[in-house]
Amino acid sequence: MVMFPPTYAVDRRLLQRTLKVSRLVLLPALLLTWGPVARAQAAPDIAGVWKGTLVNLPLRPNATPVQVTMELGAVPTADGQCVPWKTTYSERDTVRATKNYRLCRGTGAQSLYVDEGDGVTLQTSLLGDVLVSSFKAGRVLLVTHLRVRGDTLEEEIITAEDLPATEGVVTMRSRSIQRLQLTRVRREI
Repeated sequence: MVMFPPTYAVDRRLLQRTLKVSRLVLLPALLLTWGPVARAQAAPDIAGVWKGTLVNLPLRPNATPVQVTMELGAVPTADGQCVPWKTTYSERDTVRATKNYRLCRGTGAQSLYVDEGDGVTLQTSLLGDVLVSSFKAGRVLLVTHLRVRGDTLEEEIITAEDLPATEGVVTMRSRSIQRLQLTRVRREI
């Protein structure tokens, strides 16, 4: 007798009758259909307070190190839910900038966005275990991706010159990478 995982909705009587008729034809087809099964990717565990250093590439000689603290809520799981997404930048123990944003979910698990306030929102996608956002500001294109590996949060923002689309390939000069590597210092915010 063939056993199926309880997570699959199967009309067992119909399946057993069908298998009796043609086990050799249907069983391989069923196995191919159900395995491997695509499962929803779990959201990365981003909740907590993170601290580390910002590095701008290319490196600037004698640049003052920038310390970063991020206070993040868990990836929203309910429609209309927003969580804190705050980043504080400091140089020599002096706060230079604070971005007090929110990570929000619209309608559905794939409807994530960063709310920067004043009507500015950035669409965000959860691609595997990476939060990705791409946007334009003035004449630059920015692509940011954030990934958590255990208690280490990595974020990179790539900046490139934005050029209008034409036929064929349009190459854009990459100008910089802003790289954050942070360590979780607290799980709750």
